[in-house]
Amino acid sequence: MPRSPRTIPASSVPRAHKSQLKHATRIYLLVPVWFLALHLLALVLFALGFLLSRPILPDIAVKSASYSNPDVVLPRAFKRTVVILIDALRHDFIGTSGDGNEAYYLNVLTTPLMLSVSQPEHAAVFKFIADPPTTTLQRLKALTTGSLPTFIDAGSNFNGAEVTEDSWIGQVLSSRGDGRTAFAGDDTWLSLFPSLSHGAYGDRNLTFPYESFNVWDLHTVDSGVTSHIWPVLERRDDWDVLIAHYLGVDHAGHRFGPDTPQMKEKLLEMDTVVKNVVNAIKDDDETLLVVLGDHGMDEKGDHGGDSKGEVEAGLFLYSSRPFLSPVDQAETINQIDLVPTLSFLLDIPVPFNNLGSPIAAAMLGPDRNFQQFASACRIVAEQIHGYRSHHPSFEGTDEITEIYSAASEAWNTSKDYERISELYLAYQKQNLKTCREMWARFDVPSMVAGIVVFLASFGTLIVFYATFDGSLECPSDYLNFLAPKIGLGGLTGLAVGAGLGYLQSRLAIATVFGLAMGSILGFIKGMPRFPNVKSPVSKWTVLALSSIILHGILFASNSYIVWEARSLSFLLVSFGFTLLAASFRLPDTKLRATAVFHSLVFIIQSRIAEYPRVCREEQLPFCTSNFYASTASSVSSLTALIILFVTAVTLPAIIRSFLRMSASYEGSAPLWVGAGLRVVLLLVGLYWTLDYVEADPNSQAHVEQFKMYKYVISRILFGVTVVGAPLAWFRGFPLCLRVEMANNQQKIKQAVQNGDMDTASKTSPVSVEIIGFGNTYGSLYLLLFVSIFAAVSLCMKPVGGIAMAGMVYQILTLLELGDVLELFTISPIVTPTVIALMSTQYYFATGHQATLASIQWDVAFLFTESIRPPLTHIALIFNTLGPFILAGLAVPLTVFYKLSPSPRDFRASEAIMGRVVRAGTGAMIYAGGLTLTNCVMTVILRRHLMVWKIFAPRFMLAGATVIAIDLAIVASTFFAGKAIAGVYDVFG
Repeated sequence: MPRSPRTIPASSVPRAHKSQLKHATRIYLLVPVWFLALHLLALVLFALGFLLSRPILPDIAVKSASYSNPDVVLPRAFKRTVVILIDALRHDFIGTSGDGNEAYYLNVLTTPLMLSVSQPEHAAVFKFIADPPTTTLQRLKALTTGSLPTFIDAGSNFNGAEVTEDSWIGQVLSSRGDGRTAFAGDDTWLSLFPSLSHGAYGDRNLTFPYESFNVWDLHTVDSGVTSHIWPVLERRDDWDVLIAHYLGVDHAGHRFGPDTPQMKEKLLEMDTVVKNVVNAIKDDDETLLVVLGDHGMDEKGDHGGDSKGEVEAGLFLYSSRPFLSPVDQAETINQIDLVPTLSFLLDIPVPFNNLGSPIAAAMLGPDRNFQQFASACRIVAEQIHGYRSHHPSFEGTDEITEIYSAASEAWNTSKDYERISELYLAYQKQNLKTCREMWARFDVPSMVAGIVVFLASFGTLIVFYATFDGSLECPSDYLNFLAPKIGLGGLTGLAVGAGLGYLQSRLAIATVFGLAMGSILGFIKGMPRFPNVKSPVSKWTVLALSSIILHGILFASNSYIVWEARSLSFLLVSFGFTLLAASFRLPDTKLRATAVFHSLVFIIQSRIAEYPRVCREEQLPFCTSNFYASTASSVSSLTALIILFVTAVTLPAIIRSFLRMSASYEGSAPLWVGAGLRVVLLLVGLYWTLDYVEADPNSQAHVEQFKMYKYVISRILFGVTVVGAPLAWFRGFPLCLRVEMANNQQKIKQAVQNGDMDTASKTSPVSVEIIGFGNTYGSLYLLLFVSIFAAVSLCMKPVGGIAMAGMVYQILTLLELGDVLELFTISPIVTPTVIALMSTQYYFATGHQATLASIQWDVAFLFTESIRPPLTHIALIFNTLGPFILAGLAVPLTVFYKLSPSPRDFRASEAIMGRVVRAGTGAMIYAGGLTLTNCVMTVILRRHLMVWKIFAPRFMLAGATVIAIDLAIVASTFFAGKAIAGVYDVFG
């Protein structure tokens, strides 16, 4: 409801008080920074035990004596190999369909299957199974080294390091010279194998890398690769291995989905490439052609997980020389099996860390020579046996060696090569199974240490919240006392932990644990000096804490995690009905009507937030994606664009209506909200409209123009929202106030004439009326909040931008209810907690899930055509973690909303800052508690069948959530301090 305008006299600001207030702000800032550090340390400890990495042995394989054994017969090697890697080539993209299925990706790339049918001894197609995570960098490592990836490796997909373990690429380079390789395509290869860049003949370059992550560009890389490989193919005596990595199929999947005309176009292009290469080598029986996919894609064109479409890639082998045993077209092999197979066909040692087995069809040959196959299996088994003997983790698995001994004895005593090959294959498969189980072992002490730190920090947060009352006189004095205690305790714990860790060979874990727990013990030691504040526990506080428990219980079940968005909607709607019940109990009719209205709006908003969704695999067929134009597309629908433009017009009007409730739509507000925000949101809509038109196949002739317009718009918006508006707020201090001067001479004269000398003497000749005074803090901070919202909205897809606008509206609704129901006073924790809960709900509403595949990588190129830090990273962070960032930044509004200054009261300003810090700890309690329960459930269910598919991604999301909210709380505390100091400058 509107507050009555206030009339205040002019006053001066004491410099000493200003200095004290700035010092208090810095001290207050240490609180969220400390809790952020605790959460980081806890995450590090838990992740060290849970997200284990695979140990890498640096040994390099050499040809053993078995290669020269007279009983060993290996297939004739090829002089040259052409490797065409079609990124995201799903197995069903190769071939035809006779079942009436008219999907765009069928009956297009048909050359491999036709050759395998017509020339079964020259060509074969395989179902090529990838080990998750199905990200390109991890797949390339496996395809070249024969080793298994681990889940944590997926995080390095944008930051690949050089491969230091043995690989067939390294073997080729070392045995045949750096200049014997040629390469064109995805530059990820050069980050993994820098020596590939040395390839050259004469003065001509043989290396043509292209940046790989711009998924909106379907043609640049593919056209470049094709233009370069033909001259190289003509000079085939100058190289031994040619690698061509095409990206168009993968990008078409990410951009449009697999079942689209764009995918058909790219597959047709790839079919032409394969056909032309086959024709180029059809008279050359010394050249082997390998066409493969590093992974597949799901029905929306994404990858990274372990769904059938993501792990089932395609493999095609061809040579004009008959070298294959005919195979069933549906034969399945592991991707790592290509490594030993290529090693034999290239006449190089099998890489030392290889865990794959040779492909039977290539080793048997057209005459099905089992001696060849058994010989290859023997050499691979010896290589794996050597790897096991050098690997410390294989202690206690000696029973597998019995299989190896039986196979070796059969080799020495029998000529039954078919049985011998079966024994060696059994050894390889059992060893592979053991490795998968071994690398899924967890460091439970490290995980428990992380949980202990989380639990201790959670308890400390609750104690701090309960005892630190922002209304205390000079609360910064208590923080001044605690800070050195916390610091000294942390240093002591660091020293003790380092000493104990060194003795127990657990230096990293013990040091981190000691630092975290030492600082918490320092806090506990300082607690007796804390004031004895009695904070009554209201029913609203119980409700807030209960929501943490109810949300945390979801992590006990993989089904609840899969359907988390619906559960959150239920929690928010339930809270809305609680607000509605409380609204009916208000005695004032006007206030009751206002509260009932906003409660109903809050309930409706919570239900609407559940509607936008991108379904994860486990939700099918009970879920229908509606975030994009279709379930198999990554392009927004026309309806979404229309709603986005409607939102651009209505959201500023909604914000204006809330400001007018407190007479705060004055001063800077009309320019900032009515004009600035509306123009920014309209330009965001224009950007996505251009993107929609660009994706239309009929607009291909003007694609470059559309790209140019898009980059111009996005860069202008980036400058305005990320840099300009926050800087203008920070430096310009845009108060939403209007000052009216009133001449009271006539009023005084009238009082004198009426004989009312008392009124005449008390009336000032001139009075100053400040419109918007009752919401000075809230309206000021809201301008900054909507600026950050505009930046986040820029980085969202259209439906995501609409969802974020809904989140802003729902936060304002909650603030109004908090004011009317006096929740800010009764239970300061409840509104920050609900805002934090809303952030997770809106995370799902922006088209994300707790899966790697749902990350919207394409927004990395909103501002640039290639990866350009920090623009790329800002776009991805705002897109993925935007709801959590906004939630953390909104917390000070729970203190500032409809709060007026206290002129000439320095202590009141400091107390407001204390209340902001306390509200921030309320949001941190929710985020930290949620991550704590997630960690506990992850430890309990670490052997669950779905641990890597469901629980591990949810833990990673929980970790990202708590850090994002904590960082946003740190930033909001800083900005809140700036707002309080600025208001004090004016009214102090």
